[in-house]
Amino acid sequence: MAKSKNTKTPGLTGLVDVLSPQALDFGPRQITFGEQLARVLAITGYPPRVGPAWLARVAGMPGVVASIHVTPTDPANLVLSINRAIGEYTGRLELGGNALVMQRTEQALKDAQELLRKIDQEQQQVFYVTVVLLVLAPDQETLDRRTRQVEAALAAAGMRGRVAVFRQEEGLKAAGPWAVLPPGIKEAGARNMPAETVAASFPFTASGINDGSGVVLGRDRDGGLVLMDIWQRGGDRTNSNWTVLAKPGAGKSFAVKMLILRELARGARVIIIDPEREYREMCRLLNGAWINCAGGKGRINPLQVRPLAPDPDQDDEQDGEDDIDLKELREARAQGALALHLHVLKTFFRLYLRDLADIERVVLQKALREVYKQANITWDTDPAAVLPGDWPTFTLLYQYVAGQAQKDPETWKRLALFLEETVEGADASLWNGPTTVNHDSDLVVLDVHDLQNADDTVRRAQYFNVLSYAWHLIEKDRQERTLLVVDEAWILVDPQTPQTLTFLRDTSKRIRKYMGGLVVISQNVVDFLAPEVARHGQALLDNPTYKLLLAQGEKDLEAITQLMNLSEAEHDLLASAKRGEGLLVAGSQRVQVRIEAAPYEMPYFTGGGQ
Repeated sequence: MAKSKNTKTPGLTGLVDVLSPQALDFGPRQITFGEQLARVLAITGYPPRVGPAWLARVAGMPGVVASIHVTPTDPANLVLSINRAIGEYTGRLELGGNALVMQRTEQALKDAQELLRKIDQEQQQVFYVTVVLLVLAPDQETLDRRTRQVEAALAAAGMRGRVAVFRQEEGLKAAGPWAVLPPGIKEAGARNMPAETVAASFPFTASGINDGSGVVLGRDRDGGLVLMDIWQRGGDRTNSNWTVLAKPGAGKSFAVKMLILRELARGARVIIIDPEREYREMCRLLNGAWINCAGGKGRINPLQVRPLAPDPDQDDEQDGEDDIDLKELREARAQGALALHLHVLKTFFRLYLRDLADIERVVLQKALREVYKQANITWDTDPAAVLPGDWPTFTLLYQYVAGQAQKDPETWKRLALFLEETVEGADASLWNGPTTVNHDSDLVVLDVHDLQNADDTVRRAQYFNVLSYAWHLIEKDRQERTLLVVDEAWILVDPQTPQTLTFLRDTSKRIRKYMGGLVVISQNVVDFLAPEVARHGQALLDNPTYKLLLAQGEKDLEAITQLMNLSEAEHDLLASAKRGEGLLVAGSQRVQVRIEAAPYEMPYFTGGGQ
């Protein structure tokens, strides 16, 4: 049965009501859209020569919508018209006149001859082109100001723009996305242009980043959205790692928190090492797991061996084949979980007990092997089968060393004195006892803030201990997208113990094979480039595909300029950038960026990053 002509579709009617303005009124020189005002202009004059993207400046101005109408013409009729024009210009030149008229006529003749050459010799198609500009504004004052700015920009480019007086309704039709060009507007603005000029008119000059999916980081210099999918790999985007560098107060915490929030919304897991307690409130609001790893309830026993995950590096033997540290790590891995963990403990004790002599480090390794043996932990033991309470503790290690010190005080006594602090001193609450950290959350914050006034050796050792534990969490699940955020990474930089940066650099290299990304945040770039650690520090800064550089201090800026070969314009940008402004690098692309968050996200950015 046929539908009645009067039948209405309720859903469509409602949509039309939503999209339609509350009021639409056409005046002689402007239009009223509800609470918005608009004005239509047509470009009526063009310069004899134009460059690429010659409409870009005007089309990119705030509140301006540009509509370009292109209509093919008949070349034969156009050639006849050009020939007549050439004859007319030649006649005027022969008659003579004042200098200004002669100059303009001569230029018009050259333009006509050049157009004829392009049509005849280059076989270029010629089009009628009409450019209509719709200027939008919230009030009358802004509308008038924007109109003057558009007219001034056109004049500066050698063009002329005129308001479509008493033709605003026709102009709106021409400016809208309906491919309608009323005769009155076409008559006022249509001009002949060869194909190359038409092609050069398209104002698509933005060099921004738009992956079509991912998270919005902010806006580029042209006001376009910076939309990135860091899990998209290919070409020069080989990993999902970030380096975020900025001086204090430049907005790095704000940017990272926004990235975390939006990646969580996309289903990623995020693990944060937080030395400044900047993420606790955000974690609470998101129902994440906040763990105090600085003497609170969140103890991580450094002597607990982590299960050995399958090594994805076996799939890529060339990755780091010339790297001595990575080779040693693989050799230890080949011997089993205990051998690999003893390798990690070497770095831990180098950070914690910096003053040990070489012989004392050797006997410490011997003591560790004996303690594991006493706990029935062998080279073949599966760590997953051992309960947290069954692992050796610092009490057992100290008791063994103290016993040896009674037999051979010259070799063991100093080591026993150093280890006594881990059993009876302030450091006992950090490490002496079974691991108590347990969680099941997509957001995990490992907080070490309470160590900010502790000795550097303790702070660095615990930071490294927490970092190695976080890496273990990533190794457990190779299929889940995980971001490991290492805030204030400069804390790990120790010229006397470059192995800490080696561990972090190796994490940066290997995490991509575990569906992960490493986010390194720091304010002291020069620390990473000190001669003692430059080999690993520079690699750590170079490896990430994504680099966010906000405002920099003078020394750091000079170091970054050399490291990343910044242009003069990029150098000046970072020297004078406002809060939240900087340079974003994604593979080989570099864009100026302004970090922006939605109003509903702001409550999550408490503390640092407000």
